[in-house]
Amino acid sequence: MSFDTIAEIIDLDRYPLHRPESPTVDALLREGQAALGRDALFSLPGFARPEAVSFMAAEIEARVPLASRLEANSASYGDDGSSWPAGHPRTVTHQFRYHQVLNHQIPNDSPLRKIFCWEPLREFLRQLMGYETFHRSECPHLALTSKVAGDGDTDGWHFDGNDVVFSILLREPEGGGVFEYIPNVRSDTNQNYETVAAVFNGNKDGVRRAKLAVGDLNVFQGNRTLHHVTPVQGARKRIVGLFSYDRQPGTNFGEPYVAELRRWTPGAMSTDPVFRA
Repeated sequence: MSFDTIAEIIDLDRYPLHRPESPTVDALLREGQAALGRDALFSLPGFARPEAVSFMAAEIEARVPLASRLEANSASYGDDGSSWPAGHPRTVTHQFRYHQVLNHQIPNDSPLRKIFCWEPLREFLRQLMGYETFHRSECPHLALTSKVAGDGDTDGWHFDGNDVVFSILLREPEGGGVFEYIPNVRSDTNQNYETVAAVFNGNKDGVRRAKLAVGDLNVFQGNRTLHHVTPVQGARKRIVGLFSYDRQPGTNFGEPYVAELRRWTPGAMSTDPVFRA
């Protein structure tokens, strides 16, 4: 298939986002807002058609030899400028291992890019989040990306620095690669370090396992929700497409992180080793 039309990529019968005044879209918005308030996660099952998903997964996997490779031990929190004692949750590090295919490495005619650039999706997500303005990121590195996790790769426990993440699962691994999270474990007034420390020590009380399926569009609020992806097992890679939006137009990601991405990318800075924190 050529995937020239959005109807070949997205199940418009189930998700007629191009008809925003339809009762179906209104029901999806109400369902999604309730799910985000309750669970910090809203999934649209079977959003992308199976044929398109298989094509996108193969297209991304073919670009892994050119992708950035992260192998780092990093903290779950961003630096807040304070000094914390050893063993405090803010000082504990976790392993992060995966490849990331960057925006400029994904073809302009990719079905994944066509989903990202489809205006009805952007408008649906704006309404879902209740934002007055909502723009696609223009970052040449991170506006549209894909994470690829092979055997032993993982995303350690962390909080996101941004309000919300939009993703499509393109391929499941043979084993592992499970998305686990505790919704809304912290707030502006309570960081709940005791619960976070217990999770770091292996306590699974309150930890949920998301039932994500290939082709689902997922909306996740990770800035207050502790989450990780368990290590992938087996030869089949876990592949996820990621979309970046912002309430401000013309958004680019910070140069320090982009500089690290360049260090991780084969041939981008040939004198630099693979980045390890």
